Amino acid sequence: MTTIRRLTTADVAAFRALRIEAMTAEPESFGTDIAEERVKTIEASAATLGSTAVFGAFVDGELVGMAGFARMKPLREQHKGTVWSMYVRASARGLGLGGRLLRAVIEYARTEVEVLNLVVVSTNTAAVTLYERHGFRRWGLEPWALKLDADRYTTDGYYWLPLTPVEA
Repeated sequence: MTTIRRLTTADVAAFRALRIEAMTAEPESFGTDIAEERVKTIEASAATLGSTAVFGAFVDGELVGMAGFARMKPLREQHKGTVWSMYVRASARGLGLGGRLLRAVIEYARTEVEVLNLVVVSTNTAAVTLYERHGFRRWGLEPWALKLDADRYTTDGYYWLPLTPVEA
Protein backbone atom coordinates (compact mmCIF):
# COMPACT_ATOMS: atom_id res chain seq x y z
CA MET A 1 0.00 0.00 0.00
CA THR A 2 1.31 3.48 -0.88
CA THR A 3 0.45 6.71 0.89
CA ILE A 4 1.51 10.33 0.56
CA ARG A 5 1.38 12.54 3.64
CA ARG A 6 3.07 15.50 5.24
CA LEU A 7 5.98 14.51 7.43
CA THR A 8 6.04 15.48 11.10
CA THR A 9 8.86 15.63 13.61
CA ALA A 10 7.96 12.02 14.49
CA ASP A 11 9.33 11.12 11.02
CA VAL A 12 12.67 12.86 11.54
CA ALA A 13 14.86 9.74 11.67
CA ALA A 14 13.38 8.31 8.46
CA PHE A 15 13.53 11.74 6.77
CA ARG A 16 17.18 12.22 7.70
CA ALA A 17 18.12 8.72 6.53
CA LEU A 18 16.34 9.17 3.18
CA ARG A 19 17.90 12.60 2.65
CA ILE A 20 21.40 11.21 3.26
CA GLU A 21 20.60 8.29 0.93
CA ALA A 22 19.42 10.72 -1.75
CA MET A 23 22.50 12.90 -1.48
CA THR A 24 24.75 9.85 -1.63
CA ALA A 25 22.95 8.32 -4.63
CA GLU A 26 22.55 11.57 -6.61
CA PRO A 27 25.01 14.18 -5.30
CA GLU A 28 24.66 16.36 -8.40
CA SER A 29 20.97 16.90 -7.58
CA PHE A 30 21.52 18.62 -4.23
CA GLY A 31 23.10 21.97 -3.41
CA THR A 32 24.17 20.74 0.01
CA ASP A 33 27.21 18.48 0.06
CA ILE A 34 26.78 15.11 1.80
CA ALA A 35 29.55 15.98 4.29
CA GLU A 36 27.62 19.11 5.31
CA GLU A 37 24.42 17.10 5.71
CA ARG A 38 26.01 14.39 7.84
CA VAL A 39 27.17 16.88 10.49
CA LYS A 40 23.66 18.29 10.95
CA THR A 41 22.03 17.19 14.16
CA ILE A 42 18.77 15.31 14.40
CA GLU A 43 17.40 18.45 16.08
CA ALA A 44 18.29 20.51 13.00
CA SER A 45 16.48 18.00 10.79
CA ALA A 46 13.46 18.14 13.12
CA ALA A 47 13.51 21.95 12.91
CA THR A 48 13.45 21.68 9.10
CA LEU A 49 10.34 19.50 9.28
CA GLY A 50 8.77 21.99 11.67
CA SER A 51 9.49 25.08 9.56
CA THR A 52 8.73 23.77 6.06
CA ALA A 53 6.21 21.39 4.51
CA VAL A 54 7.84 18.10 3.53
CA PHE A 55 5.69 15.38 2.01
CA GLY A 56 6.66 11.75 2.17
CA ALA A 57 5.80 8.77 -0.01
CA PHE A 58 5.40 5.55 1.95
CA VAL A 59 5.28 2.01 0.59
CA ASP A 60 4.07 -0.49 3.17
CA GLY A 61 4.89 2.02 5.91
CA GLU A 62 8.46 2.71 4.72
CA LEU A 63 9.49 6.22 3.64
CA VAL A 64 10.75 5.89 0.05
CA GLY A 65 10.26 9.39 -1.35
CA MET A 66 10.09 13.03 -0.32
CA ALA A 67 9.45 16.51 -1.66
CA GLY A 68 9.60 19.75 0.27
CA PHE A 69 7.98 23.17 0.03
CA ALA A 70 9.35 26.36 1.54
CA ARG A 71 7.92 29.86 1.32
CA MET A 72 10.34 32.67 0.58
CA LYS A 73 11.12 34.77 3.67
CA PRO A 74 11.72 38.33 2.38
CA LEU A 75 8.51 40.37 2.56
CA ARG A 76 8.48 41.19 -1.16
CA GLU A 77 9.04 37.53 -2.08
CA GLN A 78 6.49 35.89 0.20
CA HIS A 79 4.19 35.33 -2.75
CA LYS A 80 6.70 32.71 -3.96
CA GLY A 81 7.66 29.28 -2.75
CA THR A 82 10.12 26.64 -3.80
CA VAL A 83 10.14 22.87 -4.27
CA TRP A 84 13.19 21.34 -2.63
CA SER A 85 14.72 17.94 -1.88
CA MET A 86 12.58 15.97 -4.34
CA TYR A 87 13.68 12.33 -4.36
CA VAL A 88 12.25 8.85 -4.84
CA ARG A 89 14.36 5.81 -3.97
CA ALA A 90 15.43 3.92 -7.11
CA SER A 91 13.64 0.73 -6.01
CA ALA A 92 10.34 2.66 -5.73
CA ARG A 93 10.51 4.46 -9.08
CA GLY A 94 7.93 3.62 -11.72
CA LEU A 95 5.08 3.59 -9.18
CA GLY A 96 3.99 7.17 -9.90
CA LEU A 97 5.22 8.40 -6.51
CA GLY A 98 7.18 11.34 -7.94
CA GLY A 99 4.05 12.70 -9.59
CA ARG A 100 1.97 12.14 -6.46
CA LEU A 101 4.56 13.90 -4.29
CA LEU A 102 4.79 16.82 -6.69
CA ARG A 103 0.99 17.15 -6.82
CA ALA A 104 0.88 17.17 -3.00
CA VAL A 105 3.42 20.00 -2.92
CA ILE A 106 1.58 21.96 -5.63
CA GLU A 107 -1.78 21.61 -3.89
CA TYR A 108 -0.30 22.67 -0.57
CA ALA A 109 1.52 25.58 -2.21
CA ARG A 110 -1.75 26.82 -3.77
CA THR A 111 -2.92 27.64 -0.24
CA GLU A 112 0.29 29.52 0.58
CA VAL A 113 1.75 31.28 -2.47
CA GLU A 114 1.06 32.51 -6.01
CA VAL A 115 4.18 31.12 -7.70
CA LEU A 116 6.15 27.92 -7.22
CA ASN A 117 9.81 27.72 -8.28
CA LEU A 118 12.34 24.93 -8.51
CA VAL A 119 15.86 24.24 -9.67
CA VAL A 120 16.85 20.96 -11.31
CA VAL A 121 20.10 19.76 -12.81
CA SER A 122 19.45 19.89 -16.56
CA THR A 123 20.84 16.42 -17.25
CA ASN A 124 18.23 14.78 -15.00
CA THR A 125 15.82 14.18 -17.86
CA ALA A 126 13.36 12.13 -15.78
CA ALA A 127 12.95 15.01 -13.30
CA VAL A 128 12.77 17.65 -16.05
CA THR A 129 10.04 15.62 -17.80
CA LEU A 130 8.10 15.23 -14.53
CA TYR A 131 8.22 18.94 -13.76
CA GLU A 132 7.26 19.99 -17.28
CA ARG A 133 4.40 17.46 -17.32
CA HIS A 134 3.05 19.20 -14.21
CA GLY A 135 3.13 22.61 -15.86
CA PHE A 136 6.48 24.02 -14.76
CA ARG A 137 8.12 26.26 -17.37
CA ARG A 138 11.86 26.77 -17.70
CA TRP A 139 12.92 30.39 -17.62
CA GLY A 140 16.68 29.98 -17.57
CA LEU A 141 19.81 27.88 -17.32
CA GLU A 142 22.78 28.42 -15.04
CA PRO A 143 26.05 26.95 -16.30
CA TRP A 144 28.59 25.95 -13.65
CA ALA A 145 25.83 26.03 -11.03
CA LEU A 146 27.37 23.46 -8.67
CA LYS A 147 31.01 22.45 -8.57
CA LEU A 148 31.08 18.68 -8.07
CA ASP A 149 34.84 18.21 -8.18
CA ALA A 150 37.95 19.84 -9.64
CA ASP A 151 36.65 20.06 -13.21
CA ARG A 152 33.01 18.92 -13.16
CA TYR A 153 30.02 21.25 -12.83
CA THR A 154 26.26 21.06 -13.22
CA THR A 155 24.09 23.18 -15.48
CA ASP A 156 20.89 23.87 -13.60
CA GLY A 157 17.49 24.65 -15.05
CA TYR A 158 15.27 27.22 -13.33
CA TYR A 159 11.52 26.57 -13.50
CA TRP A 160 8.38 28.33 -12.33
CA LEU A 161 4.72 27.44 -12.07
CA PRO A 162 2.10 30.19 -11.66
CA LEU A 163 -0.53 29.01 -9.17
CA THR A 164 -2.94 31.85 -9.88
CA PRO A 165 -4.26 32.96 -13.28
CA VAL A 166 -1.67 34.88 -15.28
CA GLU A 167 -2.76 37.83 -17.41
CA ALA A 168 -1.81 37.38 -21.06
